[in-house]
Amino acid sequence: MKRARSRIKEELFALGVVLVVLVAFPAGLFGYQAWRAASAGVKIVEIVARAPEQGGFSPDRLSLQVGEPVRLRLSSPDVVHGLTIPGLGVNVDEIYPGKVVEVDVTPDKPGRYAFACTRWCSVNHWRMRGVIEVTGGSSLVMATTEPPLFQQLGIDLDATPHEAQATPSAKPSTDAGAALNAKLPQDLTDPATRRTLTPAGAFDDLRTDPANAALSDADIWNLLAWAWMKDVSPTALARAETLYARDCAACHGPDGKGKGPAGLNLPGMQKMDPAMPPGPADFTDPAHMLAASDVLLQGKLLRGGMGTGMPEFGSLYTDEEQWTMIAYLRTFLFAK
Repeated sequence: MKRARSRIKEELFALGVVLVVLVAFPAGLFGYQAWRAASAGVKIVEIVARAPEQGGFSPDRLSLQVGEPVRLRLSSPDVVHGLTIPGLGVNVDEIYPGKVVEVDVTPDKPGRYAFACTRWCSVNHWRMRGVIEVTGGSSLVMATTEPPLFQQLGIDLDATPHEAQATPSAKPSTDAGAALNAKLPQDLTDPATRRTLTPAGAFDDLRTDPANAALSDADIWNLLAWAWMKDVSPTALARAETLYARDCAACHGPDGKGKGPAGLNLPGMQKMDPAMPPGPADFTDPAHMLAASDVLLQGKLLRGGMGTGMPEFGSLYTDEEQWTMIAYLRTFLFAK
């Protein structure tokens, strides 16, 4: 009888331990987290990052209020991810599996804020996107936003790309162009005007100008390489190189040839014109790249390629980063 009572006590004790582990401890932990959030006046938002094939960010759409303190609790069940929300100043380099990273943020104005993964987590890494909608406060900020430059100039991003009639026989050199000490026309010295021009069109204009009769075709291409790159600082280009590796190399390839592993099965411009080659754009192709203005390239970056598989990246970059990224794309054709 004593042995039976002892056994019952042991079983009841074991059951009590199980209940503590399964019920009391989680409840206590949840209560602690709730108390912590409530005491700080912070709204808790859980975001789970999974490989894109497993769903990506969950949730991938959030609704917040202006002035509302929010604590993002980031976790990953599979591989290392990262998170950037440029518009809200959030940048988390590493979210390790089994770990939780907390970030506090308080939106100060309404708008749509994109977020994305910053770590190479699979060939579909570039698909890991999300949007935060912030409402409340004044809507004047949104109302006074100007349309992008490509819309102001009436540029059709979906038109079949033009091809340059004249292309350089060798990679133009910015240093060689600077060494010519030639005087550039006004439209090439003003960055705002130059963005609306194409290098191919500028070549035709300089080639037919009698003042450049003594220059060879190679000289003029070198001069144009210098004109397009002279206002870009090495620091800005280094930043753009980092962004390219993070956001573009998976599809366009580290060498810009459009052969990245994630882009091999994408339709590219063939979606709009069957005569075009499939896959991402080849930034080393002079016939197409020299016939494209900076404004056109920025438009592609801002809006993405509708139907081509390319997402928009404009919401992830500042205005300065957008133009520097375009300059970086030119380095696939222009040498130092």
